[in-house]
Amino acid sequence: MSNYFMSDEPRPAPFNADDLKPEHAKALGEFLEQVSKTLSEKHPADSFEGRAARTLREAVGVHLDTLHECFDDEEPETLKARKQAWNRLVWLVWPWEGTPGYDARQWRVVLHTDADDAVEGARRLLASREAAAQKRRAELEAR
Repeated sequence: MSNYFMSDEPRPAPFNADDLKPEHAKALGEFLEQVSKTLSEKHPADSFEGRAARTLREAVGVHLDTLHECFDDEEPETLKARKQAWNRLVWLVWPWEGTPGYDARQWRVVLHTDADDAVEGARRLLASREAAAQKRRAELEAR
């Protein structure tokens, strides 16, 4: 057993949806295909594990198809769909974090579609923190 500690959820990516390319999807899909193949080879198709392998293979296929449709252009709606499709796959692969072949640097949850979206997200976060600080100051002053 590995002494690797799995996080509570997939880590946020240091990149945006517009940085993702088809080869990233291919690598993630190949890893999940290998996982389901390993299960299938070790267990009969009608066993609990065999059925889980088939379920994983089908889910991955559906999500990969959706993701591949999101590489046609860099329009805002396409990038949003790419981010969502990628993140669904990351959640599927995440339970294998820490196992051989798992790409912990790449298979992370994408938070933003592009750099502009990331900057806007940072602005919103700062504004909400400033509002919370002002509220705390006002409460302290009212005492």
